[in-house]
Amino acid sequence: MIKLQFNYNKEMLFFLVKEKEIYYTDRKWKAWIRCLPPPKDFINIVKGSRNRIPASLINFFIFTEEELAQYNAAKTEEELADIIVLDSQLKGCKLVDRLKE
Repeated sequence: MIKLQFNYNKEMLFFLVKEKEIYYTDRKWKAWIRCLPPPKDFINIVKGSRNRIPASLINFFIFTEEELAQYNAAKTEEELADIIVLDSQLKGCKLVDRLKE
């Protein structure tokens, strides 16, 4: 299990890589939500939150087919964590901490 902590616009974002699944949380969300495989109703949950959950968060969970293929090709948790770090940095996040448990 690998925990990743990022900073985005003074907000802390947390990712957890456990087996071949990736989970996300932050201070507003509080509960861990699965990112990959992509949840079916996540975008509707964010839109229905009445801005309690920032709409910009949706951009983190819209994946192209190329990105999904890259995630599916990863064989280990380390490879998945490296992909998350790279994607997050491309979307403006800064890696704060990386813990392996």
